[in-house]
Amino acid sequence: MFQRRHRRLGVTGALVAAGLLALTACGEGGDLNEGAKDKNENLAVEGPFTYTDARGKDIDLDTVPTKVVAQSSVAAALWDAGYKVDGVYGELGDVDGKLTYQAGSIDTSQVDVLGKTYGEFDAQRYAVMQPDLLIDFSMDGKSLWYVPTEQSKQIFEAAPTLGLTGQGIPDTDAAIETFVELAGKLGADTDSDALAADKAAYDKALARVKAAAKDKQGIKVLLASRSKEDFYVASPENFPEIQTLAEAGVEFVEVNADQATGGFFEQLSWEQAGKYDADVIIYDAREAPGTADEVAKIPTWSRLPAAKAGQVYPWYTAAPYSYKQYAQIYNDVAEWLGSVEKVN
Repeated sequence: MFQRRHRRLGVTGALVAAGLLALTACGEGGDLNEGAKDKNENLAVEGPFTYTDARGKDIDLDTVPTKVVAQSSVAAALWDAGYKVDGVYGELGDVDGKLTYQAGSIDTSQVDVLGKTYGEFDAQRYAVMQPDLLIDFSMDGKSLWYVPTEQSKQIFEAAPTLGLTGQGIPDTDAAIETFVELAGKLGADTDSDALAADKAAYDKALARVKAAAKDKQGIKVLLASRSKEDFYVASPENFPEIQTLAEAGVEFVEVNADQATGGFFEQLSWEQAGKYDADVIIYDAREAPGTADEVAKIPTWSRLPAAKAGQVYPWYTAAPYSYKQYAQIYNDVAEWLGSVEKVN
């Protein structure tokens, strides 16, 4: 662990000047977002701020950060917990239209958008913002998930960073509580009526799942990710939402975790797509546009019992860990679970 005290790292004048020049010259993104400046003005922001992150790094600041940038699903989870970030990057989709589910309830008119997909990060604009903290997931306990490696040095020099664990989370309750706690540390009112209502809706949705699962004993669900070239099956124990659903009574196909890369997905050819028997398939909703149409043409997919029965539903992998988002997701699960039948 880093034992030294971390203070906000000053951005060099040259870097700020370069960023301002770039923004002025190309006009991309325009001026920094004015709406981001005062949306948290009523939050308690007295210091200090301390946090030991997923990388074993101690973030130890004299004052609570007031200008925070976060990866999209992290930002969305904090947003629903009552803390609105100033900048966002990651999976957003079309910011002028409908956002991807990974962006949750973020209002992009109130934030500076530094990137809209994996690998995009406007480091110059980030430097000009003079942020106090950047928050992202750490999937390996070393790096930050959506921070591009080639820009990491520049990004890390601009402000302290905080990595949240992306593995080993027991269930969505624990995952959501992590974000509620962090939002509280940043000054959000985590005892608000709005958050309490979201929690009640979440609990109600889970109760619906439990009731549906009780009536569907023996129905086997397979987690999958699809591409034109390969079929990936997921190992359930590494996904908090799947553990929560399993605790609620949903039965998942057991996958050979030893064959799963990083413990997550086992890669199969389409000729091997029938390796695991399933009555229902839920597929990674992050798949590329057009993938569903391409997959529908693959004979081994169309012959799978779940596909033949039309019992195929989206799996909202990497959704924001918030009561609001998972109330919606678990209500969707309760709906399809209540209608499926055993086909295998």
